[in-house]
Amino acid sequence: MLGPLVSAFAELEVEARHIVYADDAVTEVRAELLELDGVLVWVNPIHEGANRALLDAMLRDVAADGVWVSAHPDVIDTMGTKEVLFSTRHLGWGVDTAIYRTPEDLAAHLPSRLAQYGRLVVKQARGTGGKGVWRLQLPGGWSGGTPSTKDLVLVQRADPRLATPLEGVFFGAFLEDCQAYFEWSGCLIDQPYQNRLAEGMIRAYFVHDEVVGFCHQWPRGLLAPSDVDESAALAVPTMDDPDTPAFASLRLQAEREWVPEMTRLLGLSTEALPVIWDADFLYGSKAASGEDTFVLCEINVQAVWPYPPQCALRLAKAATARLLATQSRRW
Repeated sequence: MLGPLVSAFAELEVEARHIVYADDAVTEVRAELLELDGVLVWVNPIHEGANRALLDAMLRDVAADGVWVSAHPDVIDTMGTKEVLFSTRHLGWGVDTAIYRTPEDLAAHLPSRLAQYGRLVVKQARGTGGKGVWRLQLPGGWSGGTPSTKDLVLVQRADPRLATPLEGVFFGAFLEDCQAYFEWSGCLIDQPYQNRLAEGMIRAYFVHDEVVGFCHQWPRGLLAPSDVDESAALAVPTMDDPDTPAFASLRLQAEREWVPEMTRLLGLSTEALPVIWDADFLYGSKAASGEDTFVLCEINVQAVWPYPPQCALRLAKAATARLLATQSRRW
């Protein structure tokens, strides 16, 4: 699946090796990585019950020894978890977002948030493929003010492929189920549910701070079955060039405003940004002018695939520049 990137490196006279990672081979993988000038990492944050704890510790060691690593675990912690939705909520891509660092905090403040908005999306900080993401809403005709643990609420667990029905559960049971996510994820966040979700999601791909492509997708995981547009449900996501007219406004705002503001806020340099990452945007409310607005719902930096094949050479050039700069300091 990385054929175009390997070919791009070959065009730049850079040798690319494939190294398969497993927790029970961490010592062997570390030895292989130390022989290299740089490493691009594609590993899901949660896979078959495992996590990145051993991998990230090893990558930090390798980077400390002078090997260039993208994405570096410190950068992942800074911008690659759902917590970035809270830390950047005041930027142009943000909405009113709450963060919960303990189960007690969640139980104390989520009820009033749900009463305020009626529909929320609750997310664990670390996850992939919809794991640990829920649509939470009050039942139709609700007039009871702030819900208690004994009240029924409607919950939908995200599935990236299916629009599953909302299920009635006691609010206290939902809060109890969420407790398990704090140990690994560290925190939970919530955002107001976006009413234009059925219109799809725009994934913007970046090399450092430059947009290199788009993909319009129609995830159904948090849509009620009645909300799914059949024509959209049958649509196949396609990769688009960065200069696609339909996304010109999004690109302009992302490159000129949002990403520069994010890097300043998070204390990251442009060169520290991953050489391939993406940001997922939902359509927000229409502006007074009638133009679309966009709401950030996720940043992905750990296993960004697939990405537009036409950006492979740009990605390879950026990676080569970074590893050459690191190599000059290493030797």
